[in-house]
Amino acid sequence: MNSEIQQQKNNTRLRDRYIKVQLIFWSFYFLINLLFVGVWGYYNHSSLFIFLLLSLLLGVASHGLRGLYHRYAHSMPTLHLGLHLLWLLPIAALGVQTLLHIAIYLFLQITGPSNNIQPVTVGSFIGYSMNTGIMLMLWSILYLFYREFKQRRETEIAHWRDQAKLRDMELQFLRSQINSHFLFNSLNNVRSLILEDPHAARQGLSDLATLLRGLLQTENKMTVSLREELEWVRGYLALESLQFEQRLSVEFDIDDALLDEKIPPLLLQTLVENAIKHGIARRRSGGRIHISARQILPSQWQLVITNPAAELPAEHAGNNVGLANTRARLAAAFGDRARFDLTLGISVTARVDLPMTAANNSANTS
Repeated sequence: MNSEIQQQKNNTRLRDRYIKVQLIFWSFYFLINLLFVGVWGYYNHSSLFIFLLLSLLLGVASHGLRGLYHRYAHSMPTLHLGLHLLWLLPIAALGVQTLLHIAIYLFLQITGPSNNIQPVTVGSFIGYSMNTGIMLMLWSILYLFYREFKQRRETEIAHWRDQAKLRDMELQFLRSQINSHFLFNSLNNVRSLILEDPHAARQGLSDLATLLRGLLQTENKMTVSLREELEWVRGYLALESLQFEQRLSVEFDIDDALLDEKIPPLLLQTLVENAIKHGIARRRSGGRIHISARQILPSQWQLVITNPAAELPAEHAGNNVGLANTRARLAAAFGDRARFDLTLGISVTARVDLPMTAANNSANTS
């Protein structure tokens, strides 16, 4: 319903704009004619009537040409449109001059002969028709240029609108994958502790409720601050510690100046989850995860997650959904200004290069 109302408003605005342009164009033509006859010393009430009527007839003719354009031109190639104008414009010009001369004749019948109006000859009629045709051709060229520009602009706007919708749909899909993946893992961790340690299970549920509340608050956000992301990661690690106990330790090395920088929601949590699942969980003694954030360039900062490599074989083959989503979400949020690399060796290192955004915003504000 709202789209229909908006479309009606747009149509009304375009119609009003068209009427204004028509009035301005043909009023200007009327004033130019009066200026010329005034300079040549032929100005009188008869010339005022003739040029006013001529401008009105040209406005009606141009409006008729516009109607034909809207009815037939949408399915017509540009070359065919130009060929049709070659016969439409002369006919329209002859029609305008014919109606004008009929009106002049009736005017003279009512007011009587006038010395200021010259008798019409075949040559003068053709000359007047040619002048009228030139004016209609000028109007048609300007209108066609305007329509072409407007159509190209609307096509470009529609293209970028569709791209934005596609990007948003892709982001929502990727986020839903991550949210469900994280939710089921956390619930499984808490479920495993219900019989062994009910108090720890209750605390885990409390941590999970806090995390889910944060997820719901960022449902429509493409990015969040590193500060918020770190809070969720600490809550997630608290849940994982319920299962791994002393086998999991974490070290944070975060530059406080980067806490307001932007990052896609759950991106850090996904990388930490990957480090636990494919590193810590597959080691008999567990291990330490190192999380650091530091500025590496004036316009770039880096997030690094390091964990020891696995010792035990994986129980299930991974499908790399988390890592694929990490790259896709970075591209959706920052385009080619962000990059993700994963290095495998004695330790596994995930590096995310991100653009500085908070510093740019403060600089623009100042």
